[in-house]
Amino acid sequence: MKIHKRGETQIAELMVFVILLVCHVFPLQANVAVVRNLDNGSGLQDPQVNCITKDSKGFIWFGTLNTIQRFDGVRFKCFNFPESVEKVFVIKEIENNDFWIGTNKGLWKYEVRSGTFLRIYAEINFPVRSLCYINGKVYVGTSNGIYIINEKQKMEHLRVTDEVSAYNQIIGAYATAKDIWFLSPEGVIAYTLSTGSIRVYGKEAKLTSKFSCIVGDEKLLYIGTTTHGVVAFDMLSGKYSSFLPMVGNNRISALSLHDGILCCGTLGSGVSFISLPEQEIVHSISTMPNDNDEYLTSDMVSCLLLDDLNVLWIGGTRYTGIDYLQFRNKAFHSYRIRNQELRNITFDCLYLVDDVKLLGTPNGFYYICDSKSQIEYFPSSPERFSFGAISTFIKFNDDILIGTRGGGAYKLNRQTLQISRFTDINLTVNSFTIDNQGRLWMTTLDGLHCYNEQLKVEKVYTSLNSTLVDDKVNYLYIDAKKRYWVATDKGLQFLNIKDDSFSSESLPAGLHELPPVTYMTEDRQGNFLFCFNKNRAFICDSIFSHLRYVCTPEDAGYLGYSIREVLQDKTDNYWFVGSRGVVRGDSTFSHFTLFSSTEGLPEPFSNDGQLCGDTIWLATAKGIVFADIHSIPQSAPTVISDFLVNGVSMLGKYEELIEERGVIVLPDDQNTLDITFATLTYDAPDLMIYEYQLEGYDKEWKILRGINSIKFSNLPSGEYTFKVRKQMDENSMQSFRIRIRSSLSAWLWLGVVFGVVVAAGVIYVIWKKHSGKSTVLMKPLHNEEEKYRYNKKISEEEAQALISKLKNYMEQERAFLNPDLKLAHVAEAVGTSAQTLSQIFNVNLKIRYYDFINEYRIDEFKRLVNSNEKDRYTLKALAGLCGFSSYTTFFRAFKDTTGITPNEYMQQVESAGK
Repeated sequence: MKIHKRGETQIAELMVFVILLVCHVFPLQANVAVVRNLDNGSGLQDPQVNCITKDSKGFIWFGTLNTIQRFDGVRFKCFNFPESVEKVFVIKEIENNDFWIGTNKGLWKYEVRSGTFLRIYAEINFPVRSLCYINGKVYVGTSNGIYIINEKQKMEHLRVTDEVSAYNQIIGAYATAKDIWFLSPEGVIAYTLSTGSIRVYGKEAKLTSKFSCIVGDEKLLYIGTTTHGVVAFDMLSGKYSSFLPMVGNNRISALSLHDGILCCGTLGSGVSFISLPEQEIVHSISTMPNDNDEYLTSDMVSCLLLDDLNVLWIGGTRYTGIDYLQFRNKAFHSYRIRNQELRNITFDCLYLVDDVKLLGTPNGFYYICDSKSQIEYFPSSPERFSFGAISTFIKFNDDILIGTRGGGAYKLNRQTLQISRFTDINLTVNSFTIDNQGRLWMTTLDGLHCYNEQLKVEKVYTSLNSTLVDDKVNYLYIDAKKRYWVATDKGLQFLNIKDDSFSSESLPAGLHELPPVTYMTEDRQGNFLFCFNKNRAFICDSIFSHLRYVCTPEDAGYLGYSIREVLQDKTDNYWFVGSRGVVRGDSTFSHFTLFSSTEGLPEPFSNDGQLCGDTIWLATAKGIVFADIHSIPQSAPTVISDFLVNGVSMLGKYEELIEERGVIVLPDDQNTLDITFATLTYDAPDLMIYEYQLEGYDKEWKILRGINSIKFSNLPSGEYTFKVRKQMDENSMQSFRIRIRSSLSAWLWLGVVFGVVVAAGVIYVIWKKHSGKSTVLMKPLHNEEEKYRYNKKISEEEAQALISKLKNYMEQERAFLNPDLKLAHVAEAVGTSAQTLSQIFNVNLKIRYYDFINEYRIDEFKRLVNSNEKDRYTLKALAGLCGFSSYTTFFRAFKDTTGITPNEYMQQVESAGK
């Protein structure tokens, strides 16, 4: 929808406030997310998960039967014990980022730097189910009491009772500043840190069920039982208090507490969420889909973690892996109608005026009056009004006008909610504008229409009856100086309403060269902003002296491949509503902030937007969403999760240098690097967008979507700086330097060769001068067969077999999409040597290797252009998608092959499609 008169009232702002308040108080309900499962197919090597923890860097660790596994949001890294431990119960991070691990067969230590497991304190050869690390001491809860290991590695053994007792079977622990509260199946044991004294609080008579798990806050412990739900324990009085609300079947197997929300995992009933302030269940998830279409892989829960980002991690008992979902308060929230989200409905436009919301869909529109709690849906139907897709709304007098794509324009009487059509033909309406005389201007695919206050046609401008350059009119804008800007597919013009003439003579050259403008607006500073079907936006000042794009071509992908419109909020920030997200730019267009799927925006794109007070509203392909304009996307540092040199992980060795942004020095033969990175917010991996650059190798930033690793092969000697960040998030930047040394022997050989060449040249000159003999020049070998005459001859049958494999590798594996594809890689893939493959190209195929590969890439480019993919990407991005490493190479190869430039080819395709 394209309008420039926006309604803002106190009632609308009040509604926004109420919605935001609900989302803040009940974050679990307001930000429900899709449950994602991690299993063998996701890289989880052992899907029997028994414990979950989060380390100080933000990685998630899982303990399984015989492994510990680290997850960075995309990839798992598995660490195998050197012997069977049967089950991992607990993982605890200690100093130097090392981990102590409690297993069914005792205690282990994993040293991160060396990447090795150590069996420690062999005398503890029974199950270890709890670990606490406080002031350099480790408190180990086992099935044989408590072990205390101090900083000097001396161990003390404490048994709660001397006799065989369930109190010595420690199954959990919760630490406070003064005490550690150990849990046994029969009661709670308090260990005072200052004195080392022990207090035992056995179960009361009403507690007939065994205890299973424990968490706590400042005053209370929350204890899960095997048959009676959750019971609270007051640490100050030492009394068990009442049971919490009934949780499913009350068979509690795991608990996690964060921010007043107690997550309760059960054996058979999934997970329930108890709000501790309200003492009530506010959300539940099981294998049966709930109202939000959430469901678990298994109702049998073995472990839980609700982390500091409000991501819930759920381990299953039956080899089902891990389920996880986010309850984070994201910037954008889904708009609900009668408590029902519209997440699967496509909305093409929206319009907020007074206390009314109008939401256009491909088959009708919603009319919502908040003050009257009134909701009406008007579908398109042949019997009544076949208006089809809604394109725009506007308030005209006291009615609402509705523009459609192919169905003309209609009027909605707000008092009676009766619809009537005021156009005679089935027009496609692009936009409405109202001038200062109260007239309605309507842009269509059949010219520019003007109506009076009674909606009677006054004028219709077309290319046949006026100097209008094109009948496809996209937009009309009336600026502060009362100039009528008309945007068509063939350029911008001014309309002189006195003599009904159209002209572009007063426009500067920069505006003449713009692509077709689909939207324009004027900001409070008097600048004009223009949007196109292509990416980027254009800005010029009121006197047309400064004209420029809002961002550089390299940054164009930031703004969503296609910018629908630009909105300026009350703080003078600009909101670019794009096809792949929303970008907020500051008042100087020097800093941009991206809001994408990871911030609550549904995929795949936003169709329309409107500012209302402190709130921005968006119509998307998956519902209506809104956000406070002061929202800031959650930022987290990007961490390096693995660093491989020639295929061997060296992260443990270089991790400290990476974190301190130091210099990693490598010999010249260790020059193939694999770098894995992650911003540990645990959003859906396919929605994460990263930017990286290896300075000294890459000329510009490169974008990765859904991928969190990059490989650099055979880097030459030199100085490099690797930089990576979440797209447009400067605060998430991670960087470190790499120096690949030059080989001294190589320099020596180079010096020797250079000396020999110089000496030979001097001798030759002297000899020629004194001999006076003419020099006989050898005729160069031009024939490719002669070039390979000393090679082993390849039979025609062998050549055709290799050519068949080669074409299959290109067409089936689509190997040409790899910009780093080398001759040696292809040779290895088809089972021959690089020398033989080179001979095949030059002798049999009569083509150079890179020309062969580029032909496939050019065909891929043509396929993307003909499938309308060109509307989603810049030309440079299309080249990258086809496997070209640089735009220059792409341009040269395309023109050499086709005889025309890529732009000329795209114009030919567009002309053929009209």
